[in-house]
Amino acid sequence: MLRVLLVDDSASVRQLLTERLSARGYTVTAVADPLVAAELALGQPPDVVVTDMWMPGVSGVQLCRLLRAEPRTAHVPVVLITTDSQRRSRFWARTAGAAAFVAKADATALYETLARLAREFPPLPAESIRPASRTPMQHRLFQRLDLALFESVVAGEIRSLAHDKGDAESVFNGLIALLSEAGGYTWLALHVRAPSRFFLHAHPDATTDAEAAARAALGVPADIEATTVSDGRTLEGRAVAPILVDIHASGAVVGTLAFGPNPRGASREDRELVTIAAAELGGPLRIVALVEQTRQLAMTDSLTGLLNRRAFGDALARALAVFDRYGDALSILLLDVDHFKRVNDTRGHDAGDAVLVGIATALRAAARRTDFVARWGGEEFILGLTHTPSAATAAGPMIAAERVRRAIMDRPFELPGGQTISVTVSVGVSRARRGDTEAEVIARADAALYRAKSLGRNRCEASDDDRC
Repeated sequence: MLRVLLVDDSASVRQLLTERLSARGYTVTAVADPLVAAELALGQPPDVVVTDMWMPGVSGVQLCRLLRAEPRTAHVPVVLITTDSQRRSRFWARTAGAAAFVAKADATALYETLARLAREFPPLPAESIRPASRTPMQHRLFQRLDLALFESVVAGEIRSLAHDKGDAESVFNGLIALLSEAGGYTWLALHVRAPSRFFLHAHPDATTDAEAAARAALGVPADIEATTVSDGRTLEGRAVAPILVDIHASGAVVGTLAFGPNPRGASREDRELVTIAAAELGGPLRIVALVEQTRQLAMTDSLTGLLNRRAFGDALARALAVFDRYGDALSILLLDVDHFKRVNDTRGHDAGDAVLVGIATALRAAARRTDFVARWGGEEFILGLTHTPSAATAAGPMIAAERVRRAIMDRPFELPGGQTISVTVSVGVSRARRGDTEAEVIARADAALYRAKSLGRNRCEASDDDRC
């Protein structure tokens, strides 16, 4: 049967647990002083240590860390017990390397935990007794070490958040996992300044109220969409007086963290936790901003800021997969600037670039949020129109193509010297069919564009399969 080293500064608790565990066949050695317990464990390691989490002087958390760090006792499982089930206590138990965390009043859970540990950590042969030394420390010093250790653990976990997927959403998800465990809240929000992003964690039954409170606290306008996580890791009730802490990186404010405490208000521990988190978030947010910027540059045409050819192909592949599965109609518009070489030859390449940038601006204005637009190459542009009518004709996408053609024809394009110029475009239209590849649907649009140019330019034509 397991040899249990029981550590608790309460004589009544030691007596009660010793009697109960002995009655179940455990061999119990009970001590009040954690340093004495450490000396005993290092001298002759027990099969399991059951220790009170919070005691004067040396805490059970510190004892656990000490035993885990010593090669002689690193294999010994430690069970931390406490009078409550506070979230921070669970956090400490996990980060200290404890095998289990049990509420002191839950005797059944303690018995079940010891039975499980007996299966997972079979008793080893008793080792010879070895004298162990101890260094006395002041209670105040241990308190300082506890706080420093907590800050170090939290800071280390936050710094690692940027190394998951390298985006702001994954950083926020990691932050939720950490803060919801270390300190309970009714909602948590993060506002990232550039580019402006708004993240919220709230209970499913209180998301609307939490979002309104977070927006008001952070000053986030309604046109910035919230990325919301809704689950039961938050506390119930309405938050009062949220804690707001700015996040700095490279000497500038890059965001703000908002913590909605429980209805009783923010505790000192809550404020410490949010302060630590905000102090460390600047690095991960700076890293993900650089990663996202790099990704954006890799997907963007340097002149127009539209998607490049490769990024459009990726977006089209995803849209075709949705179309094949759900039947949401998808159309392609392929545009070519009429007589563009003439613009370059007579006005110069700077003028040609200005025209291309202007057309990109016009296409962005014409596209819906669900559409995707790219510079296909040279003076060609391409649009992916989602949710377009899937009737037997191309009436829907042809109407969209005609609207785009007219918008460009009616737009004066300002050149670098202050003059303006008008240009027209020819447009080829194709609709996706089930089983299409990206190349097939684009090829039909290209054939339609060739027809539009051969018929005089400045017109829209549908592919043979889509003609009215």
